[in-house]
Amino acid sequence: MSDYVLQDTEESWQKAWDDSKIFNADFKEGNPVFYCLEMYPYPSGKMHMGHVRNYSIGDAVARYKRLMGFDVLYPMGFDSFGMPAENAAIAEGGHPHDITERNMASITEQIKRMGFSYDWRRLVKSHDPQYYRWNQWFFLKFLENKLAYQQYAPVNWCNSCNTVLANEQVKAGRCWRCNGPVIQKEMSQWFLDITKYSQELLDGLEDIEFPENVKALQQDWIGRSEGAEIEFSVENRDDKIRVFTTRPDTLFGVTFVTLAPEHDLARELVTGTEYQKDWEILHDEIIAMSEFDRIKNMGKKKGVPTGSYAIHPITGERVPIWIGNFVIASYGTGAVMAVPGHDERDFDFAKMYDIPIKRVLVMSEGADASEELKSAESDLGWMVNSGIDGFDGLYGDAAKSAVCEYLENNGKGTGTVNWKIRPWLISRQRYWGTPIPIIHCEACGAVPVPEDQLPVELPRDVVFDGKGNPLESSETFCNVDCPNCGMPARRETDTMDTFVDSSWYFLRYTDSMQNDTCFNPEVANHWMNVDFYCGGIEHAQMHLIYARFWTKALRDIGLHDIDEPFNELLCQGMVNKSAPWCDTCAITLNVSHSGCNCPHCGSELSERSAKMSKSLGNTVSPEDMIEKYGADTVRLFILFAANPTAGMDWSDSALEANYRQMVQLYGMPESILAWDGEASGIDLWMLARLKQRCAQWQAAMESYDLRGAVDASHFDLVKDLNWYRRRGGSNLEVGKDV
Repeated sequence: MSDYVLQDTEESWQKAWDDSKIFNADFKEGNPVFYCLEMYPYPSGKMHMGHVRNYSIGDAVARYKRLMGFDVLYPMGFDSFGMPAENAAIAEGGHPHDITERNMASITEQIKRMGFSYDWRRLVKSHDPQYYRWNQWFFLKFLENKLAYQQYAPVNWCNSCNTVLANEQVKAGRCWRCNGPVIQKEMSQWFLDITKYSQELLDGLEDIEFPENVKALQQDWIGRSEGAEIEFSVENRDDKIRVFTTRPDTLFGVTFVTLAPEHDLARELVTGTEYQKDWEILHDEIIAMSEFDRIKNMGKKKGVPTGSYAIHPITGERVPIWIGNFVIASYGTGAVMAVPGHDERDFDFAKMYDIPIKRVLVMSEGADASEELKSAESDLGWMVNSGIDGFDGLYGDAAKSAVCEYLENNGKGTGTVNWKIRPWLISRQRYWGTPIPIIHCEACGAVPVPEDQLPVELPRDVVFDGKGNPLESSETFCNVDCPNCGMPARRETDTMDTFVDSSWYFLRYTDSMQNDTCFNPEVANHWMNVDFYCGGIEHAQMHLIYARFWTKALRDIGLHDIDEPFNELLCQGMVNKSAPWCDTCAITLNVSHSGCNCPHCGSELSERSAKMSKSLGNTVSPEDMIEKYGADTVRLFILFAANPTAGMDWSDSALEANYRQMVQLYGMPESILAWDGEASGIDLWMLARLKQRCAQWQAAMESYDLRGAVDASHFDLVKDLNWYRRRGGSNLEVGKDV
């Protein structure tokens, strides 16, 4: 038997594939098509086992569909804009473009060595001006169609670094780079009004094959809720406070109204009163927090009274107006009606500040309405204690409808639908992203860059020192004449959120070998939508919702006929490896602590499976494994270790076993072709077994049970052959069929 020299074997076949252009997918009308795609990677420079698993899954599906007679579109590209390259430029003293190109070359070489069956002609890289020019063109079209607009909005601002920070760059209210305090600062920002597609984004989830947990996450992000918008007047003032509630049936239980600390009315009500100082402390505390941190810390409730009162819209009762840290100005109306008897958050707040609690629902019909509440009863119930004829005794939807009807008839509110999803803020005060194609002129205002001047390219003469937006340091970029009046003006220095790049790259792949248009509608309609999309669960909300929105928006401006970008989504499980675990502290530690006691409490450490990460030091280098065992062995191990959606544990011994299986498989054709036996009764068993394994394999592949598929093809069939040989079978004709 010839030796299995894996490097010679794999690389020679990879060269043969390249020479024959076997993976190139071309437009052929009438042929069945299958679009297979993984979420395109950020070029960090090194491929990790998460990449290997993701691409091994997609590659297996793509190869199977080719065998089934489909024209398979299976492209690769790079999500190459973003903060990491800019941060690396600051640290290294280099340029994001050069760092990105270097990393792309490195990871491309590694991906190609794995032998994945990509059509590399269709490569997309988001930092290519011929790609991001279309980001700019789409933005201008959205501007024409009133989907894009400019508005002031709060951002995380670090005074020390003179820059805006993303939420993930704010740690405990401080800048990740200088550790200086971070405040909320109002700045002019660009938005896309994704809310216009709220209902369609929600309804579309019924037509696509997404995992139920992903659908639930998207439904929560979109956040459709039916209820009422209710108006409270303010005693002795002309102001009105509007609140949204999904529970108008609890309106009679309102004992206070709560404003966000940054609500305009909050400042007005406390200014010049004894409560102003406490409000300022609360305001300054929350304004220094990112919105993410505020939501995370909502359990730590704090409040300040205003000394003012709102007037209940039905009963006319005076209810105190409070200011609370758990209300966020940008959510809904920035004010909530507080019903402590029937809302846990309001109950806790009322108990903390000794605010009355009123029961207006009972959980069983005819129950004692005077019984004191020990905790909030937040389920639907029967109305009690309203004090107005026609309400007590109503339940659920009937109770809600009755309250809404009363409010509408008396001009105090309306039944309405509210959405949690908010306009998409795409402005980023950083360099390494798509320049927003706007020119600011003192006379003409914000002027769109003419289409024939696209792309607006990123300049190279910029300074990366961690201070402010590098684009502002380029005079050649900033200083420009106004396209309308010709007077001196300045370019917009914000760049686009990198989720813009990943919101349509799959459409570009369909027709990326030309630069005359973003894509040909006929070609896009031919390949789209993506039949099989593979990626991490961490993208279940933002990326997938933004991509779904972008697809619908491009459809509505006439660029294609597709309603949804992705038909079926598979979220692959994590790749795990053992790391030290302290049961006392309940923490996972770096592998450098293996065999030692816990550095925090001194307890003896055990081992626990944890996601591979650099911080834990439990990563495995794909390059080393490929060099030692070969790409085919690594891919077989990845597919056989667990089903695609399950987490998988790395095992050196299992990898060794898969290598031995590959060696055995490599030698089998030569061994089979040496058979010289006569026909025998066992031949029919072997041929029947072969048909059974083929059917087993195909059924597994159709349902993306890749572990079951390789079990049939790489293990079960080998066992069948060994059984056949032990029973005396050695018919060459049977062997050729196998």
